[in-house]
Amino acid sequence: MIRIGIEVSSRNLRCDLLEHPERYFFILLVDSRASLCIRTCDSQGENIQSHVIDGLSLNEDGNLYSVFEDGIKAVLELHNWKNRSCQGDEYPLSSHLMHMISRMPDLVDWIISSIISNGKNLVIYSVDSKDFS
Repeated sequence: MIRIGIEVSSRNLRCDLLEHPERYFFILLVDSRASLCIRTCDSQGENIQSHVIDGLSLNEDGNLYSVFEDGIKAVLELHNWKNRSCQGDEYPLSSHLMHMISRMPDLVDWIISSIISNGKNLVIYSVDSKDFS
């Protein structure tokens, strides 16, 4: 196996995350819970970890809710997701979620400063050739 790593400045990574979120983000379904995620690894391409990414906002009742929840549900419904699934599955982003993430520079800044630190590197998500928008 050949491992390839590409060094990039924080500024260029920020731009790429905002312009092409589908390269890094995906929806992970584990035990009937779906989350927006990214994946990191160490400099050897090992110690791969998935990180849940979320953004919370207040609704009219003053309760916090995920700003990505509706978009995630729409992708899962597109794939005929069943609540009783016990298997972990990955799904690519919809065009709606890509657009939403591309308008959230503060979220991307937080990912770069908090998650991608201490030797962690982003793993590029391999998108299937199907159109999932």
